[in-house]
Amino acid sequence: MKTSQFIHKKEGVVVHNCHGGVGPFVFYDMIEEADKMFIRFIHDDIIPPKSTFGYHQHKEANEEEWYYCVSGSGIMQLDGEEIPFNPGDICVCRTNGWHGLINNGTEDLRIIVICASSMEEK
Repeated sequence: MKTSQFIHKKEGVVVHNCHGGVGPFVFYDMIEEADKMFIRFIHDDIIPPKSTFGYHQHKEANEEEWYYCVSGSGIMQLDGEEIPFNPGDICVCRTNGWHGLINNGTEDLRIIVICASSMEEK
């Protein structure tokens, strides 16, 4: 296995009604071809105004999703609570946690989503 790897940006894919949400968004799978070890994926997502990620749960054991807000603003739904989500904010969705995302702003909401194995014993 190589000790280092460089990955070029991929073409964006338009996805509609993610997890039962509303509207389209564009996502870029950043590490599709990489050796994934503890990282399952990294997405660079662009969510237009009025689009949402549906409120959903991941039940995979020892798996977490980390959402980082790059630009724009929205509402992160996290375990029944609605929290303003602004540039620089990070939301951690742990195994069995519920989450969704609403772009209630007037500009695109750009987020980085990292899915990784948690540090718990498998």
